[in-house]
Amino acid sequence: MRQLYIFCEGQTEQIFCAQVLQPHLFLHGDGFIHTLAVGEKNNRHIYGIGRRSKYEKVRRFILNTIKQRAGTNVYFTTLFDLYALPSDFPGADANVKNPSNPTPYVRALEEAFRQDINSNRFMPYLQLHEYETMLFADPEAFRISFENCEAKIQKLDAIVASVKNIIENINDGQHSAPSKRIREVIPEYAGRKSTAGPDIAERIGIAAIRSKCPHVHDWLVQLETIPWEEEFVDRVD
Repeated sequence: MRQLYIFCEGQTEQIFCAQVLQPHLFLHGDGFIHTLAVGEKNNRHIYGIGRRSKYEKVRRFILNTIKQRAGTNVYFTTLFDLYALPSDFPGADANVKNPSNPTPYVRALEEAFRQDINSNRFMPYLQLHEYETMLFADPEAFRISFENCEAKIQKLDAIVASVKNIIENINDGQHSAPSKRIREVIPEYAGRKSTAGPDIAERIGIAAIRSKCPHVHDWLVQLETIPWEEEFVDRVD
């Protein structure tokens, strides 16, 4: 069985992987996604890795997991937000982010991350700038989770228009990051993030998300082209 392990910040990302990525990558049931949350926990939920974690702790967890799960058909990736990464994250000191074009910066950090983990089965991915960026691919999809939200959808559309439809450039300011903007328009999203977030993404669909998010598209291409080995099953007639 083909196995893809995805290190996630928390429950929203885990459900997205199971609900949206699993059927896309393994449509014929020939593989399975396992998700592992690496964010710091309290008695209520899992925080993103940047709030209280140190990169070294995340690194140890990833390395131990890769070591424990050997196999030619076992691969690993991440779904971490670029927003609020640990200050000691690989490449953070050596690269400067251009707010008007953050893609080179995130790619540089991913490459530094890849080199630090140093496994040909590891494909790091950092989301520009948060998971919620993907939800701006089609604000109309918020109707699936929230009623009577016409005016709110118009406000989300205005945010998309303000960045000239380049939604991965929605910035990562303390009050203007993608999740903050959604909560400002739809406050109830905060309490329903782990269910509404994946439901909205599923409604939008992978095709629409990747068409509006080039960096997501690049990640999906990596996952879609993993060099899986053919598995043969002996049959007794």
